[in-house]
Amino acid sequence: MGARRNPDVRRHRFGTALVYRLQPEPVETTAPDTPAPTPVSADKIKRFLHVLVEPRSYLNALYLLTAFPLALTYFLVLIVGAISGAFLSIVGIGLLVLLATLVAAWGFALFERELVIALLGVNVPPLSLPDPELVSPWRMLVRHLRQPATWRSLVYLLLKLPFGIFASLLSGALLGASVGGMIFTLVRLNTDGASGIPTLVFPGLFAFAGLALSLHVLNAVARAWGRFAGDMLGVGEEQRQVWEARRKAEVADRSRRELIMNVSHELRTPIASIQAHVDSLLLPEADRPDAAESERRLRVTAAETRRLADLIEDLLMLARADSDELKVSNRAIEVAPIVEQVILALAPLARAERHVTLTHEDLPPDLWAVGDADRLAQVLTNLVRNAINYTPEGGVVSVRLSAGGAGHVQIAVSDTGPGISADDLVHIFERFYRADTSRARDTGGFGLGLSIARELLEAMGGSLSATSQPGLGSTFWISLRRADH
Repeated sequence: MGARRNPDVRRHRFGTALVYRLQPEPVETTAPDTPAPTPVSADKIKRFLHVLVEPRSYLNALYLLTAFPLALTYFLVLIVGAISGAFLSIVGIGLLVLLATLVAAWGFALFERELVIALLGVNVPPLSLPDPELVSPWRMLVRHLRQPATWRSLVYLLLKLPFGIFASLLSGALLGASVGGMIFTLVRLNTDGASGIPTLVFPGLFAFAGLALSLHVLNAVARAWGRFAGDMLGVGEEQRQVWEARRKAEVADRSRRELIMNVSHELRTPIASIQAHVDSLLLPEADRPDAAESERRLRVTAAETRRLADLIEDLLMLARADSDELKVSNRAIEVAPIVEQVILALAPLARAERHVTLTHEDLPPDLWAVGDADRLAQVLTNLVRNAINYTPEGGVVSVRLSAGGAGHVQIAVSDTGPGISADDLVHIFERFYRADTSRARDTGGFGLGLSIARELLEAMGGSLSATSQPGLGSTFWISLRRADH
Protein backbone atom coordinates (compact mmCIF):
# COMPACT_ATOMS: atom_id res chain seq x y z
CA MET A 1 0.00 0.00 0.00
CA GLY A 2 1.59 3.25 -1.05
CA ALA A 3 1.44 6.72 0.35
CA ARG A 4 0.71 10.04 -1.26
CA ARG A 5 1.77 13.55 -0.52
CA ASN A 6 -0.90 16.11 0.18
CA PRO A 7 0.01 19.75 0.09
CA ASP A 8 -0.43 21.51 3.40
CA VAL A 9 -0.31 25.28 3.30
CA ARG A 10 1.21 26.76 6.43
CA ARG A 11 1.73 30.47 7.03
CA HIS A 12 5.01 31.56 8.52
CA ARG A 13 6.15 34.95 9.68
CA PHE A 14 7.95 35.65 6.41
CA GLY A 15 5.44 34.20 3.94
CA THR A 16 3.60 31.12 2.96
CA ALA A 17 5.38 27.80 2.61
CA LEU A 18 4.00 24.77 0.87
CA VAL A 19 4.73 21.73 3.04
CA TYR A 20 4.04 18.21 1.98
CA ARG A 21 2.84 15.63 4.47
CA LEU A 22 2.45 11.94 4.10
CA GLN A 23 -1.06 10.54 4.40
CA PRO A 24 -2.08 6.92 3.98
CA GLU A 25 -4.29 6.25 1.01
CA PRO A 26 -7.85 5.36 1.89
CA VAL A 27 -8.66 1.67 1.81
CA GLU A 28 -11.47 0.83 -0.57
CA THR A 29 -13.97 -1.75 0.58
CA THR A 30 -16.89 -3.37 -1.11
CA ALA A 31 -18.79 -4.23 2.04
CA PRO A 32 -22.23 -2.60 1.90
CA ASP A 33 -23.33 -0.22 4.63
CA THR A 34 -25.97 -2.02 6.63
CA PRO A 35 -28.10 0.43 8.64
CA ALA A 36 -28.76 -0.44 12.21
CA PRO A 37 -32.21 -1.79 12.81
CA THR A 38 -34.66 0.85 14.09
CA PRO A 39 -36.96 -0.66 16.66
CA VAL A 40 -40.47 0.70 17.00
CA SER A 41 -40.42 3.56 19.47
CA ALA A 42 -42.19 2.91 22.75
CA ASP A 43 -43.50 6.47 22.65
CA LYS A 44 -45.27 5.83 19.36
CA ILE A 45 -46.93 2.73 20.78
CA LYS A 46 -47.92 4.67 23.87
CA ARG A 47 -49.43 7.48 21.78
CA PHE A 48 -51.24 4.96 19.62
CA LEU A 49 -52.79 3.18 22.62
CA HIS A 50 -53.46 6.36 24.61
CA VAL A 51 -56.63 6.84 22.59
CA LEU A 52 -58.13 3.93 24.56
CA VAL A 53 -58.11 5.93 27.81
CA GLU A 54 -59.19 9.30 26.39
CA PRO A 55 -62.82 10.11 27.32
CA ARG A 56 -63.10 12.29 24.23
CA SER A 57 -62.64 9.23 21.97
CA TYR A 58 -65.71 7.54 23.40
CA LEU A 59 -67.74 10.77 23.32
CA ASN A 60 -66.85 11.14 19.63
CA ALA A 61 -67.87 7.53 19.01
CA LEU A 62 -71.16 8.10 20.84
CA TYR A 63 -71.92 11.11 18.63
CA LEU A 64 -71.18 9.17 15.45
CA LEU A 65 -73.23 6.16 16.55
CA THR A 66 -76.28 8.34 17.28
CA ALA A 67 -75.84 10.53 14.20
CA PHE A 68 -78.18 8.51 11.96
CA PRO A 69 -81.27 8.28 14.23
CA LEU A 70 -81.02 11.98 15.08
CA ALA A 71 -80.47 12.98 11.45
CA LEU A 72 -83.42 10.83 10.35
CA THR A 73 -85.63 12.57 12.93
CA TYR A 74 -84.52 16.01 11.73
CA PHE A 75 -85.06 15.07 8.08
CA LEU A 76 -88.52 13.57 8.54
CA VAL A 77 -89.84 16.47 10.63
CA LEU A 78 -88.50 19.11 8.25
CA ILE A 79 -89.53 17.39 5.02
CA VAL A 80 -92.97 16.40 6.28
CA GLY A 81 -93.51 19.91 7.67
CA ALA A 82 -92.40 21.60 4.45
CA ILE A 83 -94.55 19.36 2.21
CA SER A 84 -97.57 19.62 4.48
CA GLY A 85 -97.22 23.39 4.70
CA ALA A 86 -96.98 23.66 0.91
CA PHE A 87 -100.13 21.58 0.33
CA LEU A 88 -102.13 23.24 3.10
CA SER A 89 -101.18 26.76 2.05
CA ILE A 90 -104.27 26.88 -0.18
CA VAL A 91 -106.52 26.74 2.90
CA GLY A 92 -104.47 29.17 5.00
CA ILE A 93 -103.17 26.66 7.57
CA GLY A 94 -100.03 26.01 5.56
CA LEU A 95 -98.34 29.19 6.73
CA LEU A 96 -98.77 28.10 10.35
CA VAL A 97 -97.35 24.67 9.53
CA LEU A 98 -94.38 26.23 7.75
CA LEU A 99 -93.83 28.54 10.70
CA ALA A 100 -93.95 25.59 13.09
CA THR A 101 -91.47 23.74 10.88
CA LEU A 102 -89.13 26.71 10.95
CA VAL A 103 -89.35 26.89 14.73
CA ALA A 104 -88.65 23.15 14.93
CA ALA A 105 -85.61 23.59 12.66
CA TRP A 106 -84.30 26.33 14.92
CA GLY A 107 -84.82 24.10 17.96
CA PHE A 108 -83.04 21.19 16.25
CA ALA A 109 -80.13 23.49 15.38
CA LEU A 110 -79.85 24.67 18.98
CA PHE A 111 -79.92 21.08 20.23
CA GLU A 112 -77.35 20.00 17.64
CA ARG A 113 -75.05 22.87 18.60
CA GLU A 114 -75.13 21.84 22.26
CA LEU A 115 -74.54 18.23 21.23
CA VAL A 116 -71.49 19.16 19.14
CA ILE A 117 -70.08 21.23 22.00
CA ALA A 118 -70.66 18.50 24.60
CA LEU A 119 -69.66 15.37 22.64
CA LEU A 120 -67.22 16.64 20.01
CA GLY A 121 -65.69 19.37 22.18
CA VAL A 122 -65.96 22.02 19.44
CA ASN A 123 -66.31 25.68 20.36
CA VAL A 124 -69.32 26.63 18.22
CA PRO A 125 -70.36 30.32 18.09
CA PRO A 126 -73.96 31.13 19.06
CA LEU A 127 -76.66 30.83 16.42
CA SER A 128 -77.74 34.40 17.04
CA LEU A 129 -76.36 37.36 18.89
CA PRO A 130 -78.25 39.00 21.75
CA ASP A 131 -80.28 42.04 20.86
CA PRO A 132 -81.21 44.47 23.66
CA GLU A 133 -84.09 45.93 21.67
CA LEU A 134 -87.59 44.71 22.47
CA VAL A 135 -89.37 44.02 19.18
CA SER A 136 -92.63 42.41 18.21
CA PRO A 137 -92.75 38.67 17.37
CA TRP A 138 -93.31 39.48 13.70
CA ARG A 139 -90.19 41.65 13.50
CA MET A 140 -88.28 39.01 15.41
CA LEU A 141 -89.35 36.42 12.83
CA VAL A 142 -88.33 38.68 9.95
CA ARG A 143 -84.96 39.33 11.57
CA HIS A 144 -84.55 35.60 12.13
CA LEU A 145 -85.22 34.86 8.46
CA ARG A 146 -82.68 37.45 7.38
CA GLN A 147 -79.86 35.87 9.34
CA PRO A 148 -77.49 33.73 7.24
CA ALA A 149 -77.02 31.41 10.21
CA THR A 150 -80.71 30.40 9.97
CA TRP A 151 -80.33 29.01 6.47
CA ARG A 152 -76.88 27.57 7.11
CA SER A 153 -78.24 25.61 10.06
CA LEU A 154 -81.14 24.34 7.93
CA VAL A 155 -78.69 23.08 5.30
CA TYR A 156 -76.65 21.47 8.05
CA LEU A 157 -79.67 19.57 9.39
CA LEU A 158 -80.48 18.22 5.92
CA LEU A 159 -76.87 17.25 5.18
CA LYS A 160 -76.59 15.38 8.42
CA LEU A 161 -78.74 12.53 7.06
CA PRO A 162 -76.15 11.27 4.52
CA PHE A 163 -73.40 11.92 7.04
CA GLY A 164 -75.37 10.09 9.73
CA ILE A 165 -75.74 7.03 7.49
CA PHE A 166 -72.01 7.01 6.77
CA ALA A 167 -70.97 7.73 10.38
CA SER A 168 -73.27 5.16 11.97
CA LEU A 169 -72.27 2.42 9.51
CA LEU A 170 -68.57 3.20 9.86
CA SER A 171 -68.57 3.38 13.64
CA GLY A 172 -70.79 0.31 13.95
CA ALA A 173 -68.55 -1.75 11.68
CA LEU A 174 -65.26 -0.69 13.27
CA LEU A 175 -66.38 -0.85 16.87
CA GLY A 176 -68.50 -3.96 16.32
CA ALA A 177 -65.55 -5.95 14.92
CA SER A 178 -63.17 -4.82 17.66
CA VAL A 179 -65.58 -5.27 20.55
CA GLY A 180 -66.78 -8.59 19.11
CA GLY A 181 -63.20 -9.88 18.99
CA MET A 182 -62.60 -8.86 22.59
CA ILE A 183 -65.84 -10.50 23.77
CA PHE A 184 -64.97 -13.68 21.87
CA THR A 185 -61.54 -13.71 23.57
CA LEU A 186 -63.07 -13.37 27.03
CA VAL A 187 -65.58 -16.14 26.34
CA ARG A 188 -62.85 -18.51 25.08
CA LEU A 189 -60.67 -17.79 28.10
CA ASN A 190 -63.56 -18.41 30.43
CA THR A 191 -64.41 -21.66 28.64
CA ASP A 192 -60.98 -23.15 27.91
CA GLY A 193 -59.10 -21.81 30.91
CA ALA A 194 -55.31 -22.09 30.70
CA SER A 195 -55.49 -23.93 27.37
CA GLY A 196 -57.04 -20.85 25.80
CA ILE A 197 -54.03 -18.61 26.47
CA PRO A 198 -53.08 -18.46 22.74
CA THR A 199 -56.46 -16.81 22.22
CA LEU A 200 -55.02 -13.72 23.93
CA VAL A 201 -52.80 -13.22 20.90
CA PHE A 202 -55.37 -14.00 18.25
CA PRO A 203 -57.95 -12.60 18.18
CA GLY A 204 -57.48 -10.87 21.58
CA LEU A 205 -54.40 -8.76 20.86
CA PHE A 206 -55.57 -7.97 17.32
CA ALA A 207 -58.99 -6.93 18.60
CA PHE A 208 -57.37 -4.66 21.21
CA ALA A 209 -55.16 -2.99 18.58
CA GLY A 210 -58.14 -2.82 16.22
CA LEU A 211 -60.15 -0.93 18.82
CA ALA A 212 -57.38 1.66 19.16
CA LEU A 213 -57.15 2.01 15.37
CA SER A 214 -60.94 2.32 15.11
CA LEU A 215 -61.01 5.11 17.69
CA HIS A 216 -58.28 6.97 15.80
CA VAL A 217 -60.30 6.77 12.60
CA LEU A 218 -63.51 7.84 14.32
CA ASN A 219 -61.72 10.75 16.01
CA ALA A 220 -60.53 11.99 12.62
CA VAL A 221 -64.07 11.80 11.20
CA ALA A 222 -65.48 13.55 14.27
CA ARG A 223 -62.92 16.37 14.06
CA ALA A 224 -63.73 16.98 10.40
CA TRP A 225 -67.47 17.07 11.06
CA GLY A 226 -66.95 19.25 14.12
CA ARG A 227 -65.17 21.89 12.03
CA PHE A 228 -68.02 21.79 9.54
CA ALA A 229 -70.58 22.14 12.34
CA GLY A 230 -68.68 25.12 13.77
CA ASP A 231 -68.95 26.91 10.42
CA MET A 232 -72.62 26.07 9.82
CA LEU A 233 -74.20 26.36 13.28
CA GLY A 234 -72.86 29.76 14.35
CA VAL A 235 -72.89 33.35 13.31
CA GLY A 236 -70.17 34.51 10.95
CA GLU A 237 -66.95 36.15 12.05
CA GLU A 238 -67.87 39.46 10.42
CA GLN A 239 -71.23 39.54 12.20
CA ARG A 240 -69.55 38.79 15.52
CA GLN A 241 -67.06 41.60 15.00
CA VAL A 242 -69.85 44.08 14.22
CA TRP A 243 -71.78 42.99 17.29
CA GLU A 244 -68.67 43.22 19.49
CA ALA A 245 -67.91 46.72 18.21
CA ARG A 246 -71.48 47.79 18.92
CA ARG A 247 -71.35 46.25 22.40
CA LYS A 248 -68.11 48.07 23.21
CA ALA A 249 -69.59 51.34 21.97
CA GLU A 250 -72.65 50.85 24.19
CA VAL A 251 -70.46 50.04 27.19
CA ALA A 252 -68.33 53.13 26.54
CA ASP A 253 -71.43 55.31 26.20
CA ARG A 254 -72.89 53.95 29.43
CA SER A 255 -69.54 54.47 31.16
CA ARG A 256 -69.45 58.09 29.99
CA ARG A 257 -72.95 58.72 31.30
CA GLU A 258 -72.08 57.19 34.66
CA LEU A 259 -68.87 59.22 34.75
CA ILE A 260 -70.77 62.46 34.14
CA MET A 261 -73.25 61.63 36.90
CA ASN A 262 -70.51 60.71 39.36
CA VAL A 263 -68.41 63.76 38.54
CA SER A 264 -71.44 66.03 38.93
CA HIS A 265 -72.12 64.50 42.33
CA GLU A 266 -68.49 64.82 43.45
CA LEU A 267 -68.20 68.41 42.26
CA ARG A 268 -71.38 69.56 43.97
CA THR A 269 -70.10 69.25 47.55
CA PRO A 270 -66.75 71.08 47.31
CA ILE A 271 -68.20 73.81 45.05
CA ALA A 272 -71.08 74.39 47.47
CA SER A 273 -68.62 74.56 50.38
CA ILE A 274 -66.34 77.00 48.56
CA GLN A 275 -69.27 79.19 47.56
CA ALA A 276 -70.70 79.30 51.09
CA HIS A 277 -67.39 80.23 52.69
CA VAL A 278 -66.53 82.85 50.08
CA ASP A 279 -70.02 84.39 50.36
CA SER A 280 -69.61 84.65 54.12
CA LEU A 281 -66.34 86.51 53.65
CA LEU A 282 -68.04 88.94 51.23
CA LEU A 283 -70.74 89.96 53.68
CA PRO A 284 -70.92 93.55 54.92
CA GLU A 285 -68.26 94.29 57.50
CA ALA A 286 -70.81 94.31 60.30
CA ASP A 287 -72.00 90.80 59.45
CA ARG A 288 -68.56 89.45 58.49
CA PRO A 289 -67.05 86.86 60.89
CA ASP A 290 -64.09 87.81 63.04
CA ALA A 291 -60.48 87.36 61.96
CA ALA A 292 -60.04 83.89 63.46
CA GLU A 293 -63.23 82.57 61.87
CA SER A 294 -62.37 84.20 58.54
CA GLU A 295 -58.96 82.52 58.56
CA ARG A 296 -60.59 79.16 59.32
CA ARG A 297 -63.00 79.58 56.43
CA LEU A 298 -60.18 80.54 54.11
CA ARG A 299 -58.31 77.37 55.09
CA VAL A 300 -61.42 75.30 54.35
CA THR A 301 -61.76 77.03 50.98
CA ALA A 302 -58.12 76.32 50.16
CA ALA A 303 -58.53 72.66 51.12
CA GLU A 304 -61.64 72.27 48.99
CA THR A 305 -59.86 73.93 46.07
CA ARG A 306 -57.02 71.42 46.37
CA ARG A 307 -59.57 68.60 46.41
CA LEU A 308 -61.06 69.93 43.18
CA ALA A 309 -57.60 70.12 41.60
CA ASP A 310 -56.92 66.51 42.64
CA LEU A 311 -60.25 65.40 41.18
CA ILE A 312 -59.50 67.12 37.85
CA GLU A 313 -56.05 65.51 37.72
CA ASP A 314 -57.55 62.09 38.43
CA LEU A 315 -60.19 62.57 35.75
CA LEU A 316 -57.56 63.58 33.21
CA MET A 317 -55.55 60.46 34.02
CA LEU A 318 -58.63 58.24 33.65
CA ALA A 319 -59.41 59.89 30.31
CA ARG A 320 -55.89 59.12 29.12
CA ALA A 321 -56.29 55.52 30.26
CA ASP A 322 -59.61 55.16 28.43
CA SER A 323 -58.08 56.48 25.23
CA ASP A 324 -54.97 54.27 25.61
CA GLU A 325 -52.80 57.35 26.07
CA LEU A 326 -51.61 56.54 29.59
CA LYS A 327 -47.85 56.71 29.08
CA VAL A 328 -45.36 54.89 31.26
CA SER A 329 -41.62 54.50 30.75
CA ASN A 330 -41.02 50.86 31.48
CA ARG A 331 -37.44 49.85 32.20
CA ALA A 332 -35.49 47.84 34.74
CA ILE A 333 -35.80 49.59 38.13
CA GLU A 334 -34.55 48.65 41.58
CA VAL A 335 -37.60 48.45 43.82
CA ALA A 336 -36.14 48.74 47.33
CA PRO A 337 -35.02 52.42 47.04
CA ILE A 338 -38.48 53.43 45.76
CA VAL A 339 -40.23 51.70 48.68
CA GLU A 340 -37.80 53.24 51.16
CA GLN A 341 -38.30 56.72 49.71
CA VAL A 342 -42.10 56.50 50.05
CA ILE A 343 -41.85 55.23 53.63
CA LEU A 344 -39.43 57.98 54.67
CA ALA A 345 -41.77 60.61 53.18
CA LEU A 346 -45.00 59.35 54.78
CA ALA A 347 -43.82 58.04 58.15
CA PRO A 348 -43.64 61.50 59.83
CA LEU A 349 -47.09 62.42 58.48
CA ALA A 350 -48.54 59.15 59.77
CA ARG A 351 -47.25 59.85 63.26
CA ALA A 352 -48.18 63.53 63.32
CA GLU A 353 -51.63 63.43 61.72
CA ARG A 354 -53.01 59.98 62.57
CA HIS A 355 -50.73 58.67 65.35
CA VAL A 356 -50.12 55.62 63.16
CA THR A 357 -46.81 53.76 62.96
CA LEU A 358 -45.50 53.11 59.46
CA THR A 359 -43.01 50.24 59.40
CA HIS A 360 -41.27 48.07 56.86
CA GLU A 361 -39.41 44.81 56.97
CA ASP A 362 -35.84 44.49 55.73
CA LEU A 363 -35.95 45.45 52.07
CA PRO A 364 -34.05 42.88 50.00
CA PRO A 365 -31.37 44.62 47.92
CA ASP A 366 -30.72 44.08 44.22
CA LEU A 367 -34.37 43.22 43.50
CA TRP A 368 -35.23 44.60 40.06
CA ALA A 369 -38.55 44.82 38.27
CA VAL A 370 -39.94 46.13 34.99
CA GLY A 371 -41.79 49.40 35.53
CA ASP A 372 -41.80 53.17 35.75
CA ALA A 373 -40.10 54.44 38.91
CA ASP A 374 -42.17 57.64 39.19
CA ARG A 375 -45.49 55.87 38.51
CA LEU A 376 -44.64 53.09 40.96
CA ALA A 377 -43.88 55.68 43.64
CA GLN A 378 -47.22 57.35 42.86
CA VAL A 379 -49.13 54.06 43.22
CA LEU A 380 -47.31 53.07 46.39
CA THR A 381 -47.87 56.52 47.92
CA ASN A 382 -51.58 56.23 47.20
CA LEU A 383 -51.83 52.79 48.80
CA VAL A 384 -49.82 53.74 51.90
CA ARG A 385 -51.77 56.97 52.36
CA ASN A 386 -55.07 55.05 52.10
CA ALA A 387 -53.83 52.53 54.66
CA ILE A 388 -52.86 55.35 57.04
CA ASN A 389 -56.20 57.13 56.63
CA TYR A 390 -58.21 53.98 57.31
CA THR A 391 -56.12 52.81 60.28
CA PRO A 392 -57.32 53.98 63.72
CA GLU A 393 -55.01 55.82 66.08
CA GLY A 394 -52.31 53.60 67.54
CA GLY A 395 -52.51 51.23 64.58
CA VAL A 396 -49.71 49.97 62.37
CA VAL A 397 -49.19 50.09 58.60
CA SER A 398 -46.47 47.79 57.27
CA VAL A 399 -44.84 47.46 53.84
CA ARG A 400 -43.14 44.26 52.67
CA LEU A 401 -41.04 43.66 49.57
CA SER A 402 -40.34 40.14 48.34
CA ALA A 403 -39.59 38.08 45.25
CA GLY A 404 -42.86 36.50 44.18
CA GLY A 405 -43.22 33.27 42.28
CA ALA A 406 -43.03 32.86 38.52
CA GLY A 407 -40.57 35.69 37.99
CA HIS A 408 -42.47 38.46 39.78
CA VAL A 409 -41.74 41.05 42.46
CA GLN A 410 -44.39 41.71 45.11
CA ILE A 411 -45.00 44.69 47.37
CA ALA A 412 -47.56 44.23 50.15
CA VAL A 413 -49.15 47.17 52.02
CA SER A 414 -50.97 45.97 55.15
CA ASP A 415 -52.90 47.86 57.81
CA THR A 416 -54.65 47.12 61.09
CA GLY A 417 -57.83 48.95 60.14
CA PRO A 418 -61.43 47.75 60.17
CA GLY A 419 -60.98 45.68 57.00
CA ILE A 420 -63.20 45.43 53.96
CA SER A 421 -66.27 43.23 53.69
CA ALA A 422 -66.45 40.56 50.98
CA ASP A 423 -69.26 42.46 49.22
CA ASP A 424 -67.17 45.64 49.05
CA LEU A 425 -63.92 43.86 48.18
CA VAL A 426 -65.12 42.90 44.70
CA HIS A 427 -65.93 46.55 43.90
CA ILE A 428 -63.10 48.55 45.46
CA PHE A 429 -61.23 48.96 42.15
CA GLU A 430 -64.28 50.42 40.41
CA ARG A 431 -64.37 54.13 39.73
CA PHE A 432 -66.03 56.34 42.36
CA TYR A 433 -66.62 53.34 44.62
CA ARG A 434 -65.96 53.85 48.32
CA ALA A 435 -66.44 51.09 50.83
CA ASP A 436 -67.00 53.54 53.69
CA THR A 437 -68.90 56.56 52.38
CA SER A 438 -69.26 57.97 55.90
CA ARG A 439 -65.50 58.62 55.95
CA ALA A 440 -65.27 60.13 52.49
CA ARG A 441 -64.90 63.67 53.81
CA ASP A 442 -62.31 62.59 56.39
CA THR A 443 -60.10 60.78 53.91
CA GLY A 444 -60.58 63.36 51.17
CA GLY A 445 -60.91 60.75 48.46
CA PHE A 446 -63.21 60.53 45.49
CA GLY A 447 -63.03 56.76 44.98
CA LEU A 448 -60.66 57.07 42.03
CA GLY A 449 -57.29 56.31 43.60
CA LEU A 450 -57.44 52.52 43.47
CA SER A 451 -58.83 52.54 39.95
CA ILE A 452 -55.98 54.77 38.78
CA ALA A 453 -53.43 52.65 40.65
CA ARG A 454 -54.62 49.52 38.87
CA GLU A 455 -54.56 51.30 35.49
CA LEU A 456 -50.97 52.39 36.07
CA LEU A 457 -49.79 48.97 37.18
CA GLU A 458 -51.45 47.26 34.24
CA ALA A 459 -49.72 49.75 31.93
CA MET A 460 -46.46 48.60 33.53
CA GLY A 461 -47.37 44.97 32.89
CA GLY A 462 -48.19 44.32 36.56
CA SER A 463 -51.33 43.88 38.64
CA LEU A 464 -53.00 45.09 41.82
CA SER A 465 -55.15 42.94 44.11
CA ALA A 466 -56.45 43.05 47.67
CA THR A 467 -57.23 40.68 50.52
CA SER A 468 -59.04 41.58 53.70
CA GLN A 469 -60.79 40.24 56.77
CA PRO A 470 -63.29 42.49 58.56
CA GLY A 471 -61.84 43.53 61.90
CA LEU A 472 -58.33 42.32 61.07
CA GLY A 473 -57.20 44.80 58.44
CA SER A 474 -56.47 44.71 54.72
CA THR A 475 -53.51 43.99 52.45
CA PHE A 476 -52.98 45.37 48.96
CA TRP A 477 -50.64 43.44 46.70
CA ILE A 478 -48.55 45.01 43.94
CA SER A 479 -47.10 42.50 41.48
CA LEU A 480 -44.51 43.45 38.86
CA ARG A 481 -42.54 41.43 36.36
CA ARG A 482 -39.04 40.70 37.55
CA ALA A 483 -36.23 42.18 35.47
CA ASP A 484 -32.82 40.69 34.80
CA HIS A 485 -30.07 43.05 35.82
